[in-house]
Amino acid sequence: MFLFNSCHEAKGYGFEASVDMDKFIPVDTVLYNSLDNQIQANIDKYGCPGLAVAVIKGNRVIFEKQYGVRSIHKRDTINRNTIFRIGSVSKGFAGVLASILIEKGFFSLEDPVSNYISDLNLRAKSTDGVLRIKHVLSHTSGYTEHAYSNLVDKNISREILYKSLERLIPRDSTGKAYAYQNVAFSLIEKIIENTTGMNYAQALDYYIFAPLDMCSSSCTYEEITINSNHCVGHGYTKKGYRPVELGKHYYNIPSAGGVNAPLADMEKWLSAIMGNKPDVLSPQVLKTAFSQYAYTSQDRKFWNKKPDVLNTYYGLGWRLINMKNNDLVYHGGLVNGFRAEIAFDKKSKTGIVVLFNSLCNYSNSVVFDFFDFWNSYQDNSDYTYL
Repeated sequence: MFLFNSCHEAKGYGFEASVDMDKFIPVDTVLYNSLDNQIQANIDKYGCPGLAVAVIKGNRVIFEKQYGVRSIHKRDTINRNTIFRIGSVSKGFAGVLASILIEKGFFSLEDPVSNYISDLNLRAKSTDGVLRIKHVLSHTSGYTEHAYSNLVDKNISREILYKSLERLIPRDSTGKAYAYQNVAFSLIEKIIENTTGMNYAQALDYYIFAPLDMCSSSCTYEEITINSNHCVGHGYTKKGYRPVELGKHYYNIPSAGGVNAPLADMEKWLSAIMGNKPDVLSPQVLKTAFSQYAYTSQDRKFWNKKPDVLNTYYGLGWRLINMKNNDLVYHGGLVNGFRAEIAFDKKSKTGIVVLFNSLCNYSNSVVFDFFDFWNSYQDNSDYTYL
């Protein structure tokens, strides 16, 4: 029997990371058919080239289906092992990985970033002038929103991106004001590398992918391109959707947007963050990642305008949305013609993950549409889930 410390070691022996299971058998066919019809109606409305969806209730997958094609030019259908880019949903992995390492004593949220990246002179607009780890992971650095994200799109190296941050004078109060970041958020990579002795991809593999058996997931350009079962993203033009060539941007800072994953692996991830794998993600790890570090109700996001949304916050790589009927842990992602959405409700212990290979407008509402559907279905159903 072989014991592996990482998915990459297992791959080196030629093992397949995952195989197609038999056709998914729903435990509630009424729910399955109703949700399937809703999703298909939106696909038809918006013309989405393809997507993959899974819903978990408690510790059970109660809905799983893939729709459409990997590329409109090739017509190969999507299956549960088809790889997607997930964009900023990657930040949730970084936040949880940091929380694991905090629990293990590698560093703390209160530690200054300079303790671990001594060659950078980063300023903070606070009484003590210190930029802390919690500030970069909660987007409360004080820097202007999306500072230097334009350079990420140009695939500028991480080292140059970090040096660019030295030129920034914080606009807002560090530790208090929220402004979404990519480059500043990715400072966590260097902190992880300098405390664990692993590069970021290795640490993600060792502490999350391998223990959760997410062995088709990765965070490099090379690993998505060598897997023939991957999607291409699609942009939208006046003539309709068009394929977008796989790019290398955000693989330069994978913590902010470089994770690749299939639905089969994202089901495992969703189940784990819902608390179903305490041996890998302890309750304390999840509490650290999902605590409220920044108030975001003033942020210009459409969900903040929804009448049933009470307050919103940011955790460590996760959005926290308090609603009248739901208490969501959520994040979305957009990169390279891909969209991804993931959320779970702490109240009903229900979660959803949706992977799109296009900038389909359905992605904007899919999570909130689902929980509206779920709330209504539960109110009118006698079905009890274990």
